[in-house]
Amino acid sequence: MRSSDFPLADDGGGRRTRLAGLLRAIDLRAVAVVLAIFLTTRLLLLLVIFLSSAAIPMPSGTFGYAISDNIVLDGLIRHDSWWYVGIIEHGYTIGDVQTGVQGTVTFFPLYPLLVKGVAALTGNIFVAGVVVSQVAFLAALGFLYGLARREFDDETAARAVFYLAAAPSTIFCAAMYTESLFIALVCATFYFSGRRMWEWAAAAGALAAATRNTGVLLAAVIALEGLSQQGLRLRPERMLGATAAATARLWRDHMGRQVRVVFASWPSLLAACYVPIGLVAYMAFLSLTFGDPLGFIHAQASWGRSTGAGSILNILTNIKTNLNLGDNIWVGQINTLTLLNLLATLGFAPLVLLAVIKLRPAYGIYAALTFYAPLSTGSIGSMARYVLMLIPCFLLLAVWGRRSWVDRLVLGVFLPLTTYFAIMFSHWYFVG
Repeated sequence: MRSSDFPLADDGGGRRTRLAGLLRAIDLRAVAVVLAIFLTTRLLLLLVIFLSSAAIPMPSGTFGYAISDNIVLDGLIRHDSWWYVGIIEHGYTIGDVQTGVQGTVTFFPLYPLLVKGVAALTGNIFVAGVVVSQVAFLAALGFLYGLARREFDDETAARAVFYLAAAPSTIFCAAMYTESLFIALVCATFYFSGRRMWEWAAAAGALAAATRNTGVLLAAVIALEGLSQQGLRLRPERMLGATAAATARLWRDHMGRQVRVVFASWPSLLAACYVPIGLVAYMAFLSLTFGDPLGFIHAQASWGRSTGAGSILNILTNIKTNLNLGDNIWVGQINTLTLLNLLATLGFAPLVLLAVIKLRPAYGIYAALTFYAPLSTGSIGSMARYVLMLIPCFLLLAVWGRRSWVDRLVLGVFLPLTTYFAIMFSHWYFVG
């Protein structure tokens, strides 16, 4: 697949930037496909949680149980869910490495704010958290379908949606976690940018930046999409002329055209400037509350993550240590969590590289930076969850899934792991 497989968006005379144009683009067939995939995969997860929770005892220990009379809903309230509950009920904490108190400022505010708002209607924080996650994930699938269908076709769009909905760690999109909301905003930013709906793209990007720290990367997505649509090219079609003077003239003319392209791209560049507002607003809150606008970075240390420049150089050493390989791997002498994160990292690394090579710059750069960001801490911890954000990689898989053997391979790997992650997560085992 070449970069041209992602055709440039047509502004339709500028009218596609209107909300009415967006609503007219929605058709019942697309809605039916997205709803069918959403309901099928969510029901599968809920069934797995119900059957495993009813048949397999929970591990011994002190755990919080959110909904004691409903093992299905309770199975979606685990681990980080309780940190969000703490933020909603008691506010943020900055953390302290010396005392071992973990800072909740590492969790960005949009998701807990939405849950708090919905909880005012439902009267239950846990139900509100699950509702927000489900609605956000349904929106994510809808935007992904629209994005993939515009770039490719209906069948590819359906595969992209199903691959994301059936991804091994999709349990985090059903649980009281922020993943579903962030993925929805990422897909929305790509979707609106492709249609030159810059004001909507800016809003989605700014909200994403208030949901996760990597949301600020969507500023590059918006800017690069606008530049690509105007025809920005790093080099001319012919790099050398017949003479040195002809070569200089060729490059001078090329650079002149690119400068005009940049000026013509001002709507997207302006929209990109709005994306950091979500991050800046959170930094202002941290400055006023704790006197540390970078508290969300500094508090990483209280979670055992380092953000120093040399951190990524330690990644191989950390992997070797955390794998904890014993003398006989076949009797289970290995850290399975680290193994799963390693497999996710190695599995998506070539997809990220191919996204950089084959897709438009906005897709490739977003995938590369989103993939690199967690690895820059020197750890592959939670990579099985973080790869859910690599939307360009799921688009590539959907394109290759046109081949039946690729489709069977993807589903053959994804579905068993989806079941495994759901069982482990609902039974209080940390899987990301």
